[in-house]
Amino acid sequence: MIKRARFAAWTVMAACLFIVAPAPLLFGQQCIRIMKQDSTLNNLVDPPGYQTAPLGTLGEVVHTGTGNQAMILVPGLGFGAHVFDEFMAGLSDQYRMYAVTLPGFGGTAAPPCSDGKISFGEQTWTSGGLAAIEKLIEEEKIENPILVGHWLGGTQIAVRLALKHPGKIKGVVLLSGAAKMLVTDTAYATYYGTPERRVSSIDKYLAPLWFKTVTRETWDDNNFLPGDYAVNPIRGLRLWREAASPKLHVWIRYLCEFNAQDISVEMPKLAVPTLLLKPGLEGNFFDPGQNYMELFCLKSWEGSVEKNPKITVKTIPNSRACLWFDQPEEVNRAVVDFLKSVD
Repeated sequence: MIKRARFAAWTVMAACLFIVAPAPLLFGQQCIRIMKQDSTLNNLVDPPGYQTAPLGTLGEVVHTGTGNQAMILVPGLGFGAHVFDEFMAGLSDQYRMYAVTLPGFGGTAAPPCSDGKISFGEQTWTSGGLAAIEKLIEEEKIENPILVGHWLGGTQIAVRLALKHPGKIKGVVLLSGAAKMLVTDTAYATYYGTPERRVSSIDKYLAPLWFKTVTRETWDDNNFLPGDYAVNPIRGLRLWREAASPKLHVWIRYLCEFNAQDISVEMPKLAVPTLLLKPGLEGNFFDPGQNYMELFCLKSWEGSVEKNPKITVKTIPNSRACLWFDQPEEVNRAVVDFLKSVD
């Protein structure tokens, strides 16, 4: 059987620019991936005429709920604040919630791209989102909030805020959190063996030699599938459309920053009570040996959370990356029970 790889789950570029992992066999037919590149493209800079937003601002803040306890929710890559609407509705009588949109997602403008001389390891846009949430906390006079981080990107901001302000954050909830891009192929793992090598591989290989000239058609053909987001196929398709809607250069910059970091090395130092809700991911993959979502949401945490008593890990069966759509009652119960334990 031919196997399909995803941009977000990439192994490193070594002698070749990328690993050509073919697509799955569906309904008896081979599905060959589109791999077109366009040398005239430069996805690492702002498109001509693109109107940017100031670095350190948020695209949108949705405020809802009547509870005394404040909660700040940070969606994962591709999503805006409204992806949490149903989740927040189930908790609106218990928490006062602020769902944010990172600039560039949810139809908002992104910050300006750098001139190409700044490493993705600097986490420029991710750190800008973090700074904007710090400003939100100050302006709204939010005390001891609960931070909810989702999937890629949202996880990193929530954890880094808790690491930076351990005395000012009451708790952290990670929904389908992903610690890093995990490489299991020993032929390429050396390129990601340390944080420094990880950054260098993104800066020198993936970003300039692939992401820079990838076409939108190739991107959509190789990025996440609807079934990665939700068990229900209609819901999964809706979520896929939302996640795929941002401009290509926006997705690429945030993704390269995610790939150039490894939050797992910081988890043993996390002093804030944290709940990591993992999706079950049952039946989501054509070949268990190529379970890229398992690498993100399950295996990327191995060795970094087990010995920290502040971290509670729970799996939500029959769920995918946006697990509150799949199992709303289970997720709400897990979150509420955990937060009661940290009161």
